[in-house]
Amino acid sequence: MKKLSLYLFPLLAAAALGLWYYDNSTAPLGSFFSDRDGLIMAAGRLAAILGALGVMGQLLVMSRAPWLEPLTGSGLPVKWHHRAGLAVPLALLVHPPLVVWHHARAAGISFAEQYRSVLGWEDVAPAAAGEALIIAAVLLSLPFIRRRLSYGAWHKTHLAVYLGLALSIGHQLELGGDLSAEKPYFAWVWYALLAFTGANAAWFRLIKPRLPKTA
Repeated sequence: MKKLSLYLFPLLAAAALGLWYYDNSTAPLGSFFSDRDGLIMAAGRLAAILGALGVMGQLLVMSRAPWLEPLTGSGLPVKWHHRAGLAVPLALLVHPPLVVWHHARAAGISFAEQYRSVLGWEDVAPAAAGEALIIAAVLLSLPFIRRRLSYGAWHKTHLAVYLGLALSIGHQLELGGDLSAEKPYFAWVWYALLAFTGANAAWFRLIKPRLPKTA
């Protein structure tokens, strides 16, 4: 069971990326990869997917789940957490401007005007707040800032990452074109990733440590 859990997330992540490419290269209304505007949107969506996968991976690695034990001897989870913590925000930061740029070109309006319009779309404002929480947690973990924070303050900012991910889910469901595509296979895999991550993080990080210890 531990081995199955250990390989489940990377296999689901690889399946999600493969299905995303297949769906968007064989879409009935035309491939995202056939022109410049399509490539801009494809890059924006891919950045969101990679960023979300990175956040989910971070939550899993630091959930202290027992099935991660084969990795703990080398210190890999903590090392991966620190290194990926610098890369994930870059993907999250790239996503909004690329999507806005695509829609601005399609509508023939300025980037600033389209950006203001997008902020009014359903669930976009909470997602922006969630992104800010995640990025704030990363910035406050930089060594020269971390040294100036108490452990309690630093720990609370890290817990805010859970809230940040939760705030981002709504706009994925409402606006995520990949989740509402005609072929549902990517959506199925994505929901499985969210469920697997949420269940592990909630149980091993939040619920189990608070249960009474049995003799």
